[in-house]
Amino acid sequence: MKKITLALKSLTLITALVGSMCLFAQSRASYTISFTSVWDTETNDPINGNSTLALPNNAHWSNLVGATHNNSARLLEMGSMASLGIKNVAEFGSNGELMNEVQALMMAGDADQFLQVGFDDFAARTTATLSNIEVSSNFPLLSLVSMIAPSPDWMIAVDGINLRDGNTWVNEIILPLFPYDAGTDSGMFYTSPDQATTPNFEPISVLINEGPFNAKPIGTLTVTLNQVLSVDTQNVTEVSLYPNPSKGKMTIKTSNSNTLDQALVYDILGKQVASFQNSTSNDELQMDLTNLNNGVYLVKLVLEDGSLSTKKVIIN
Repeated sequence: MKKITLALKSLTLITALVGSMCLFAQSRASYTISFTSVWDTETNDPINGNSTLALPNNAHWSNLVGATHNNSARLLEMGSMASLGIKNVAEFGSNGELMNEVQALMMAGDADQFLQVGFDDFAARTTATLSNIEVSSNFPLLSLVSMIAPSPDWMIAVDGINLRDGNTWVNEIILPLFPYDAGTDSGMFYTSPDQATTPNFEPISVLINEGPFNAKPIGTLTVTLNQVLSVDTQNVTEVSLYPNPSKGKMTIKTSNSNTLDQALVYDILGKQVASFQNSTSNDELQMDLTNLNNGVYLVKLVLEDGSLSTKKVIIN
């Protein structure tokens, strides 16, 4: 059931990463990102119901996942082939391979963070919310995906929503989302057995008036600006963190007039894994991360004047 329809709707995801030698000149903002599902049958909900077939008893959504990124990165694209990471999300609700793909983008300097959140309920009609997500003006594009479960390879997705409007942050985005076919499985019903699309996978396509779906959206994505955390300025303090990549031992260097207050280290899932306090207010702070596994981490730097910056570091 892999058909490319005439109604090609744009997708949306989340990817962004901060370079290892950045200035506080970059602007940063905090957003709340929420997807609310109205997945239901036409019979149960004649107004919003978008399924022409009865929903399975275990109808639910896989975790909402994605990244913030720049124009050089794409997690998925309408009319293009799904990556292994997108295939695994769409078919199995499995996020490990997509996380690996985002981490590769982060190491290349094209993505900022991996995003992941569960839905409030194990149900067809429910909501998933990413709260207080920090976005950098260097990585203003948002991409997301979640499996419509159970299904052969159906999903909702967004591909590179831009949270910047010129030099300002967008206050709010409200976007109806439609079901998509990842093009990797040929099942026609919610509970069809695995039927890999042969001889080759097909491009990602929208499921409007296709299969069990009518032309109504399956839910709504709402992106709301909470606050601007920092603004562009010409009078900025340069902060260096070196060596990067490293084996885990690094130095943070600031100016004498505006030294580092603290450094907070996070893994790509957003979990804080280390913190360092500059109790002596020196312009250099040694940071030892040799106890962490190899990979990509984000270091949030807080200066004495309250300025914030986030840098990517690689431990290998």
